[in-house]
Amino acid sequence: MKQTDSDAVVLECNLPEPRDKVWRALTQRELLAAWLLPNDIRPEVGAKFQLQPARANDDTRADAEARAGGEACAGSEACAGSEAHAGGRARVACEPIECEVLEAKPGRVLRWRQREPAEAVAPRRFVESVVSFELADLPDGGTHLRVIHHGFKAVTCTATVLSFPTRTRATTMGMAA
Repeated sequence: MKQTDSDAVVLECNLPEPRDKVWRALTQRELLAAWLLPNDIRPEVGAKFQLQPARANDDTRADAEARAGGEACAGSEACAGSEAHAGGRARVACEPIECEVLEAKPGRVLRWRQREPAEAVAPRRFVESVVSFELADLPDGGTHLRVIHHGFKAVTCTATVLSFPTRTRATTMGMAA
């Protein structure tokens, strides 16, 4: 990617690890879960997967976030639903972030589109965006990692789930079951 959107969040860093090790951290479920979120990633173009934010009762993530000064899922865009807790802020239960792999060049580029819940009211609102991980060799054997999160757009899901009569109700209404 030569140019980034004006709304892009870009993070660049040099890691002492070789590219293949960084690639594994991005594409192996257990390794990606250790630093990002639990997931079922498959690094293949077109593969769909989910990132699963921690639930409010997930003690491991809650403890880690508390140590980092955060709160498990509270206020996160990836969470929906709420329940009151001490301090007046809503505690939320988290919904999965739906993802689809757009590009996967082993050891070089991993790019996915993601859709995450933006609020817990009808009509359902989501935020869609694209996350890219670009890897390059450093002269010392390490890896330059560039993470680009861009293309943010709000999407409202307007589809309504229709309730069809059950067999018993259909029969009662004079319809053949």
